[in-house]
Amino acid sequence: MNPLGARINAMFASDIGHWDVPDFREVLPEAWELVEHGLVDEAGFRQFAFENVVRLFGGTNAKFFEGTVVAVEAARVLTGR
Repeated sequence: MNPLGARINAMFASDIGHWDVPDFREVLPEAWELVEHGLVDEAGFRQFAFENVVRLFGGTNAKFFEGTVVAVEAARVLTGR
């Protein structure tokens, strides 16, 4: 727990194409281990892997995700629904 309950809007990032990632299909399952090990709950993982990114890019350009496969869900995050 952070002091005073402060939240850090961390975001998932990976250099999937880096030489030391022998199988890029393992990157997300490795990240999911945060949930499996009880370090974050599913809602926290969703924030980490999706919502915080949507707020970063969509917060300055609400149309950023238009035309993408995540457009509908990104709009829900940005409108608070």
